[in-house]
Amino acid sequence: MRRLRHLAAASLTAMAIAAGLPSAPASAAQELHLYNWTIYIDPAVVDDFQKESGIKVTLDNYGTNEEMLAKVQAGADGYDIVFPSVFMQDIMSQLNLLGNPGLKSIDGYNNLDQKYFIAKSDPQHEICLPYNWGTTGLIYNKALTKGQAVDSWKVIFEPPEALRGKIAVLDDVRETIGAALVYNGFSFNSTDPKELAKARDTIAKAKPYWAAMLTDGIGDKVINGDFAVAQWWSGSAAQTVASKPDAVGYVIPKEGANGFQEQMCMLAKAPNVASAKAFFSYMMRPDVAAKNTNWLHGGTTNKAALTMVNPALRSDPNLYPSDEVRQRLHLVQDLGDKIRLYDAVWTKIKAE
Repeated sequence: MRRLRHLAAASLTAMAIAAGLPSAPASAAQELHLYNWTIYIDPAVVDDFQKESGIKVTLDNYGTNEEMLAKVQAGADGYDIVFPSVFMQDIMSQLNLLGNPGLKSIDGYNNLDQKYFIAKSDPQHEICLPYNWGTTGLIYNKALTKGQAVDSWKVIFEPPEALRGKIAVLDDVRETIGAALVYNGFSFNSTDPKELAKARDTIAKAKPYWAAMLTDGIGDKVINGDFAVAQWWSGSAAQTVASKPDAVGYVIPKEGANGFQEQMCMLAKAPNVASAKAFFSYMMRPDVAAKNTNWLHGGTTNKAALTMVNPALRSDPNLYPSDEVRQRLHLVQDLGDKIRLYDAVWTKIKAE
């Protein structure tokens, strides 16, 4: 979920760009094709892997779990590794879209903290590597919100007059509906039609006061004052805050929030299995995991890397929340057929 800068080095071949899908290479022994969020990996980590391994890496980006799933289902057979959220890993497993790299047999597996193996579809902890975790909260412009309470979802669902027209929310079905559910005191994953109707009404009343629903470019717009407050992911928000600490801030709303986690998974039709396994091993190295976490401003799942993570990040309560705050975080769950309830609500919201 979770991106800030565009990576100039991350590109596709001309043929892949023209087709909209990566082309399966004739000889895949020394290639690796990643399909990841924009932007969700340190470019230096990718560059170092290429130099050490001799494996050429190409990277394509997506904006939502649903976008990634649709492209994979449409036949994106050239991709080797994707980065789904936990609930999407469970969905993709049910659809037989994921391969099994045998994580336990790959060097570096013991560096992983087992508490992050939370996917229901992977009880043996061997299919997907827990990649990064964080929260979805509110990034805000300090000058524009001076004197306003920004520690609650109320600021976007019942914005004060001074902030109307300067609010942005994520163009993401689970994130935005989930936030409205939590604001109303319900579970982030509720499938109760009455509760979803309440969330829909909350969003419908607030939407006229929103400037935009989007997923990219949020940080710059908050800095520039286009947005006073925006729903955003903690890692991307933290990168923005680090660049302009006097101008912007980030907070986890007091009612609770999404505590997300992304995975690193090999696709069932991956053409470069050996390269994928080499990349898994590389990413499980403590030094690499810490370097990537420091760049992402995220949460590491590598217990051996924790002491190498920037102390300023580890001590930031918005990035590494207290146990009390963690109790108010919700992990997005696979809702099975009940996701149609969310789709119906979202369709109506987008049409209004």
